[in-house]
Amino acid sequence: MIQTPPPARRLLHALRMQVRWGDMDALGHVNNAEYLRYFEQSRIAWLETLGIQTTGKGTGPILAKVTVTYLKPIVYPSELEVRLYAAAIGNSSFTLASEIVNGRDAAERFTEGEFVTVWVDYEAAKAVPIPDRLRAILSGAA
Repeated sequence: MIQTPPPARRLLHALRMQVRWGDMDALGHVNNAEYLRYFEQSRIAWLETLGIQTTGKGTGPILAKVTVTYLKPIVYPSELEVRLYAAAIGNSSFTLASEIVNGRDAAERFTEGEFVTVWVDYEAAKAVPIPDRLRAILSGAA
């Protein structure tokens, strides 16, 4: 399979991690569900660097849609880098693009994904506008 790099985007965050033995499945590669955990860990780590709490109180993000394309199996042992990019910004939602690459050879891409996130008022269970500070970060203005 020919792997093509993603379109040029501004990197928001990169997280390095090790594949754990328990991430593997009976087929000898990382289970598909673990990729979602890797992506989730990256998004949460990024939000934490911004001081955004994910406690379910006040306002904050919820995941509305996930699209993942598996390019190449990951096997143990591997060092990974999960990269996070801003893709699209709406009024109350934004899309993050992400990729998982080999932590020792970034040209080797394992998977890519897109994550539509909605900013909500948790108590009201209603979408609200993305905070100005976050909008500025996503748009590259901050």
